[in-house]
Amino acid sequence: MNRRILKLAVSLLLILSVVVLPLTAYAASSDVIQIKKVTADGARLRKGPSSAYDVITSLKDGECVFYLGKTKDSFSYVRTSKGKVGYIYKGFLKSYGAANKSQVYYAKSKNVKVYKKASTNSGKVTKLAKNQHVIVYEVNGNWAYIKTLNGKGGYVKTSSLKKAS
Repeated sequence: MNRRILKLAVSLLLILSVVVLPLTAYAASSDVIQIKKVTADGARLRKGPSSAYDVITSLKDGECVFYLGKTKDSFSYVRTSKGKVGYIYKGFLKSYGAANKSQVYYAKSKNVKVYKKASTNSGKVTKLAKNQHVIVYEVNGNWAYIKTLNGKGGYVKTSSLKKAS
């Protein structure tokens, strides 16, 4: 009899986890920002949601952007890794991934060094441009492990980053 109750309890927990976990993930979805990949070289980021608006910049094939949660007509509102905000034709975007909004930061100054290890004595991976957006995965003391939207990872001083809004 005790075995049957234990099996029933485990079964109920499994059923609840299948039902409840997706609901909590859905509730937290407003805290998630989608990452999209540009699929056309020279795709134009515009000031408004049509080709009649001025071009802010052109994006390269394979470049990643943050989707800011709205589409008007056939244009998606996005933020580039360099912090520029505007509209791009949604046909030039494909889903790439997602990050929690609380993980998105940007470089406060130009030439922020990204190191292989959490030490200024280790080799450099790359440099961040001023306002370049990154995803912070872990903070340990004065160091943060980050990844750029292009996929390069490494460590930066936390004092060189600011939380994106």
